[in-house]
Amino acid sequence: MQKKGSGNNPNPLSGIGAAIPACLRARKPLMEEVMYQANLVIKNANILTMDKNNPSASALAVFGDRIMGLGEDKDFESVTGPDTTVLDARRHTVLPGFNDAHIHPLISASSLALVNMAGVTSLDEFFSRLRTAAGKTPPGQWLEGHGYDEGLFKEGREPVLEELDAVAPDHPLYVSRACLHVALVNSKAMAVLGITADTPDPQGGEIVKKNGRLTGRLCDAASAMVKNVIPALSPDQLAKKMGEQSRLFNSYGITSTTEMCMVGIEHDLPVWDEVLKNELLTVRVAAYFQEKMYAKLLEARLPIPFGDDLFRIQGRKLIVDGGGGSGTARMSEPNLHDGKYGIAYFTQEQLDDMVWEAHSRGHQVAAHGIGDVAIRMILDAYKKAQERLPRPNARHRLEHCSFCFPPLIGRVINEKALPVMNPGFLYYFGETHVRNYGEKRVSMEFPFRSLLDGGAIVAGGSDCPVTDMNPFPIIYSAVTRKTAKGMVCGEAERISAYEAVYSYTAAGAWLTFDEEKKGALSPGKLADIIVLDADITKMDKEPERILETKVERTFLGGKTVFER
Repeated sequence: MQKKGSGNNPNPLSGIGAAIPACLRARKPLMEEVMYQANLVIKNANILTMDKNNPSASALAVFGDRIMGLGEDKDFESVTGPDTTVLDARRHTVLPGFNDAHIHPLISASSLALVNMAGVTSLDEFFSRLRTAAGKTPPGQWLEGHGYDEGLFKEGREPVLEELDAVAPDHPLYVSRACLHVALVNSKAMAVLGITADTPDPQGGEIVKKNGRLTGRLCDAASAMVKNVIPALSPDQLAKKMGEQSRLFNSYGITSTTEMCMVGIEHDLPVWDEVLKNELLTVRVAAYFQEKMYAKLLEARLPIPFGDDLFRIQGRKLIVDGGGGSGTARMSEPNLHDGKYGIAYFTQEQLDDMVWEAHSRGHQVAAHGIGDVAIRMILDAYKKAQERLPRPNARHRLEHCSFCFPPLIGRVINEKALPVMNPGFLYYFGETHVRNYGEKRVSMEFPFRSLLDGGAIVAGGSDCPVTDMNPFPIIYSAVTRKTAKGMVCGEAERISAYEAVYSYTAAGAWLTFDEEKKGALSPGKLADIIVLDADITKMDKEPERILETKVERTFLGGKTVFER
């Protein structure tokens, strides 16, 4: 991986100082040790390595936090001693730990403290949950909820401003949609912000009005205006929530994630400092910073990537357009819901400059693109940067890559952009996407099959808390293209169960330059291992069984972090 050094500055942390977590400033390398005996031996297993050169085995051994070797049960008798943990897998399936390549751990952790609106199917239920929470919240304090999808409401619509005012008359109210691109607020919340019918839309956002009157619906950057003023949890409080979240990750077999919404040095890094100092993190995190934080890193001349195998600052994140569920993706044809073309956060020239700023420094870019126009803008910016300064191994990422229609598919393949797909969007929100964009466009959404057939490396991610972090519905949706209600969204883009698992393991490691360290079970790689009660790679003909699969055990660096 290309790394940018600190130049002549002897202290790359100057300019940031105490804001950088102490635990990230220096970590001693692992000491060389003589391999007398294994820490862990797993035997009698159906081991699927995701390593194409050595795809299967029945046993493996671990020393320290690394895999010693793979083979048959008898191969590791000589390194099994009195202190070795020996696990009889009972022929159950052993895989590399799942790698969620696009997720928001801190937002997801903080959402544990909010009113959970996921799965709400009516306005009555929506209002009931908020009223209950309002009764437990002191008047004047913010009332926050997250996770609704109006596509599930039997009424087929969102609440209107008058209803939002009535449900929480004594509280400023903020309820974010599942996609995180739209929020509903009441009049008290808009008064706190000074939002009136005359307030102009922020760049990359919309304060939605009807007949000149506020509706309480805020899209994209307008939604962020409110979120930025709501009192946040303290670093200590959020760190504890992140500890809870880590254990939840492990229960689903997740050992690696990204942090795709690092937005502020004043808040996020102190949280991670608390998490790391208190050893609360049991998943590996590669973090991507957005504009303000990225600028701070440049001012400090901090080398990127920076960190270690547990937590690393990896690159720059850019959000280029809105969301599919909210109908704000930047599209070449209008959505069917309100006839609009969606939201672009930047002009092409602005995007070109931001990509170049990172590319020219040797940094990786991860750009959010859902609509076809946004995807084209990202590809154009990447292409221009490569023409100015060729970097064959830049590995710039294309987050979501949702409505990637021909000929964009060919461009992604030929220009070696790295897509991160979220087929879980179809499972959870497929009907809403069809309502917004029609069956034809949704049938081509997330063109997994076309990209893989063209030789692209495609990783999978949940985008949690947009969807649940559980990998199995996401893998199921990639294999079947079915929603939770059974609607099929484009059979032609189905992939095999093995390919779906590969996208959630080895492909994710490639996208963070970690293919030599993790993503497969091979000698010398990190011992991030999961044991499942069934072989999901063999479920193409019985895909419903994928949803029933359970994680029995999760190891991070050879240590048990979850056991059922």
